[in-house]
Amino acid sequence: MITALITALLIVAFIWLSRGSGRRLGLVGVIGLLLSFLTLPFVDVVGARSDQGLAPTALALASQYPQLWLAPLLSVLALVVVALRSSEWLGGTVLAASGAVSLLVALLFRNGQDRFLTLAPVPGVLELGLPLALAAGLYLLMRASQPTGRARVALLLTTVLVPLALAALLFSSLGASLFPSLRGYYQITRATTAQQTGLITHDWQLDVRDYLQADVAKRASDWQATRALLAKPAAGTDRAKQRRDYYGLQDQYELYRRTPGDATPLPATITTPAAMPYGYAPGPDSSNAGVRRTIARAQEYGYQSWVLFSVLALGGGLIALSRRTLVLESGAAATRRRAELGSALLLALVVVVVASGLHSTGFNFRDLWVNFPWIVDFLDRATPPDATFLSDVMREMLITINIALIGTVVGAAFALPLSLLAARNLTQNSPLTRAAYWITRTFFNVDRSVDTLILALILVAAVGLGPFAGALAMAVHSIADLGKLYSEAIENADRGPIEALESAGAPGTSVVRWGLLPQVLPLFLSYTLYRFEINFRVSIVLGFVGAGGIGFILNETMRGGQYPKAAVALLVIVLVVNVLDSISSIIRRRVI
Repeated sequence: MITALITALLIVAFIWLSRGSGRRLGLVGVIGLLLSFLTLPFVDVVGARSDQGLAPTALALASQYPQLWLAPLLSVLALVVVALRSSEWLGGTVLAASGAVSLLVALLFRNGQDRFLTLAPVPGVLELGLPLALAAGLYLLMRASQPTGRARVALLLTTVLVPLALAALLFSSLGASLFPSLRGYYQITRATTAQQTGLITHDWQLDVRDYLQADVAKRASDWQATRALLAKPAAGTDRAKQRRDYYGLQDQYELYRRTPGDATPLPATITTPAAMPYGYAPGPDSSNAGVRRTIARAQEYGYQSWVLFSVLALGGGLIALSRRTLVLESGAAATRRRAELGSALLLALVVVVVASGLHSTGFNFRDLWVNFPWIVDFLDRATPPDATFLSDVMREMLITINIALIGTVVGAAFALPLSLLAARNLTQNSPLTRAAYWITRTFFNVDRSVDTLILALILVAAVGLGPFAGALAMAVHSIADLGKLYSEAIENADRGPIEALESAGAPGTSVVRWGLLPQVLPLFLSYTLYRFEINFRVSIVLGFVGAGGIGFILNETMRGGQYPKAAVALLVIVLVVNVLDSISSIIRRRVI
């Protein structure tokens, strides 16, 4: 939560200092609150086993936590007020109030009860939601491209028929077998029954007696031992492990809402589920009966997004209230408000997507800080570099350069003729050339979608370990990348010389040779040099999968703990990369 708060405050401060639109920022906040409420996982709901847990949305939890409804209701009110061309004062007030109340709701939820509940699936939500989202995306794409004539009709049919086909697939038996997790994915919460309540209290007595009480004592002992180790000098790798243990125990105490090191015994019996201490999951019998427990401190990224959007709405509203804006005429004001709503929706979607990406990658700065002693220890062990290893490194570096060079040259040799077939302005004169255009473009798209590393894995299995597999993978992938760049350069070439030669009756080869190539060859050379730079960097990684070069020797030295030798390889890589970049940039400046 702290990270979300700091990020939001920095954004608000930037908008304030840069004299940005407070109302647009507030709209981003309220739209983001709606998206967080409807779509993002809010907190963890757990059972006795790990496979019984899930992370429902705030909407799914709202039946047991009615205060959660305040945020979306106030957000809708704020959108209505802004859309109705209200005064700047009223719009800012509603935006700020929506953000303040939503932030308060999040804080109260975090410090509220860990409630017991049951889950009931809601059929058809994703089966309908995904096609509707696809239809909305296709419609926005059509609006942005502004097609006319047959292209408009084709896009309209695509916008309607493709989502309908997807919905039919998802609702069919084939869709159930292909995407089994979609059925009943969205669930709502319900209160527990009297029978389930009895199972909760009975399970607690058994769990406390069997292992929970011992876990409390062990956790307190581990805490004291970890703090004692942190107070003593330690090597970098050991220190990193001690930090991981320390913060892991701190997180556990946070979930249980206990002071770190607290060894107070748990109650042996409870009369009601509400008396169960915070953070503990229901027992096996009650979990098998459908009981789950909300852990309010186990926040998911939907909760973090909720906090961030709340502060954005609050800050945006306050900025709007603190400034006097120019009063526009009715038509200009309506256009401005529509533009603000559209950009706010887009920005909110971007933030939601980024939050989802941060969650799925496990990105956080605390883990970097916790494991930073390992990095310091690595640098210490790698110093000084082993100079006797330099000859081996230079030999492998030469192989790496040759892999990139041969891959680029072979790729360019095949890409040049193929790019002529992939250029729209050269292939629209006959059905045969149009067919060649679509075939070549499809090949480029398929080839570019397969990464060089994947190609190297396949080719290493096919032709064996060594640089040949790496050069071949590099060449295959470069054909598509260079071919696409070459064809776009051809399509943007000046039509004047080409039309002059065609009107004079020159054959096609002469048109290409004298009217087209003089225009595009400097660009071709620039693109080829740039591709060589990329291929060189990629060829370093190819060695990790057995495709030869300096990457192979770097991987072996790192895995063997030979850090001084690995340091030599790293230094040579940095030096050669900078040298090649400088040479390439000099050549490009002189050619173009």
